[in-house]
Amino acid sequence: MTTWRAQSGFGVWSVLFWLAFVGVVAWLGARVFPLYYEYWAISQVFQEQVQKGSLYESRGELRREVVDKLEFEDVDRLERSEIQVEKKPTGQYRVFAEYQVAVPLSSTIQVVFTFSPEATEGG
Repeated sequence: MTTWRAQSGFGVWSVLFWLAFVGVVAWLGARVFPLYYEYWAISQVFQEQVQKGSLYESRGELRREVVDKLEFEDVDRLERSEIQVEKKPTGQYRVFAEYQVAVPLSSTIQVVFTFSPEATEGG
């Protein structure tokens, strides 16, 4: 008969370690997932509005539509002044932005993410 020290398997410390590890990963995921979801929403708005580019008479009109749609989608991490609209010589519109989001992990540690959503009419 083997003693309890010679037996193998998950011990209390192994279980505690894996629970802590899974907890930290879930906590980080809960902090980071909303950022990527919002980036995806911004990219979708840019793509939807730029595909309707031929309906707009000016860059300003397209920009207003993008801003209105982002407000409807409740996007608050992207400042409205960071949204850029340009019209190419071919008449196609390009909507883009670059913004950063800082996620505080503790009182002294934060992670900064940089996002650059972009959409071009016709591709």
